[in-house]
Amino acid sequence: MEKKVLNILEQCTKKRVETKYIVEELKNIGINIIADPQLKRPFIDVIKKLIDENVLIPLKSAKMLQQYERLPNKYEINKCCFRQCDEEISAEELRGLSSKLNMTYYLKHVDEYRGHREIIRKINDLLMQDDCEILTANERSYLIFGDEKAITSPKDASIDGEIVLNRLNLTIEDIKAEKKPEPFFYIKTEEYDNLKNVSARTVLIVENKDTFWTFMDATLSRKLTDIHLLIYGEGNAVVSKFEFIRMVGGEKKDNYYYFGDMDQEGIIIFNRLRDTFSGYDIRPAVSLYEYMLNKAGPENAKPLRRCRKLNVESLSPFIDFFNQETGKLIEEIISAQKYIPQEVVNKTDMERLGNLGLR
Repeated sequence: MEKKVLNILEQCTKKRVETKYIVEELKNIGINIIADPQLKRPFIDVIKKLIDENVLIPLKSAKMLQQYERLPNKYEINKCCFRQCDEEISAEELRGLSSKLNMTYYLKHVDEYRGHREIIRKINDLLMQDDCEILTANERSYLIFGDEKAITSPKDASIDGEIVLNRLNLTIEDIKAEKKPEPFFYIKTEEYDNLKNVSARTVLIVENKDTFWTFMDATLSRKLTDIHLLIYGEGNAVVSKFEFIRMVGGEKKDNYYYFGDMDQEGIIIFNRLRDTFSGYDIRPAVSLYEYMLNKAGPENAKPLRRCRKLNVESLSPFIDFFNQETGKLIEEIISAQKYIPQEVVNKTDMERLGNLGLR
């Protein structure tokens, strides 16, 4: 039956075909699947096999046919499985590829296929393996593309591995790889480990380096007793690095606070961090911002070195955590294109902050 179905598909003049068309054409040559129930099983097996071999590509809009064990009712016919589309792409070669590879793009761009053939073969061999070790993205990238940066930093690599995977409709998970987060610099207290599985711990993310060192000394000397884990946010870098929190045992139930400059950029970093890792309920360290504001005075806010277009809506959700009076002062500072650096808070303030507490 398989040869007869293949012959029907090869002679079909349209790019797309319906299951009922194949059934009708088989009936015309004496194979009546509807009248002879014993023929249904072989028919279903043939269609499933052709789907696996990428001869029939189910359409996304296809409906599932209950009478044929939920086979799709519409397909795109991969015509290159019946004739040699190019001297470099034969039907035999295409049929030997995993059904997980979507070759639609490369069938239309044969020159690129020639250049990527060896890479595609390596990926295909990998997909054919039942039990394959998961490697880091850079390690797998080197084995497949010959360049460790092809997936994680394609702009700096000899080949853009992300584009190749996208054209094959694959993810890094499909090629048994995983991206590892960039580590952040942190210090933790003994309580951080001791309180695990006992109660929620307090994690403070500090944007700037000097402030981090000041808070680190105060945390380790126990002037600040309510901080269990201190993270150096490193400005915008924290958004890409915060995933590393899992590697240091951070849990979503812990209390996370962010402390950065009182400026538009610092607020944008917070909002982006909170949105990217919404499961962690990261909040601004309100008590620290209020202390910084009271110490410096809103009238002493400095003009930004580099002004940028203001979008008042971008202040939320950061500004929503403050009371109305403080929120208004922050909005006035940001609207005036001014800022208060977190370095306003220094070593001389640590004991007072310890008494004030973190909230």
